[in-house]
Amino acid sequence: MDEGRSPIIIDNTNIQAWEMKPYAQMAVERCYRVSFREPETWWKFDVLELEKRNKHRVPRGKIVQMMEHFEYPISSDIVLNAVEPSRNNKVLFNLHPCYNQRWEGPVDSNSSISVMNYR
Repeated sequence: MDEGRSPIIIDNTNIQAWEMKPYAQMAVERCYRVSFREPETWWKFDVLELEKRNKHRVPRGKIVQMMEHFEYPISSDIVLNAVEPSRNNKVLFNLHPCYNQRWEGPVDSNSSISVMNYR
């Protein structure tokens, strides 16, 4: 970002807004536009299919745990105002495959943050 490259794509398994916040803050501080994308696959909420397709051998129980904590919907305002939850005050977010798509377009199998420089 300091070199002014654009776009910058951060492809990471961020499941809650506070996990995305450092990336979004860096982008905003450097005058980048931040957008969020998620895959448009039929299996993105299917635990069994995710277990089969993941390349890191993440076990089904961990995938279920990650989906239980998946923050939905997401936006720049939500991310930039996010606070890491304390270990004593965990909140589980409702996840339902029929909710509207919160991202703007197709990417591959991991959530990502796209950052584009508008300098």
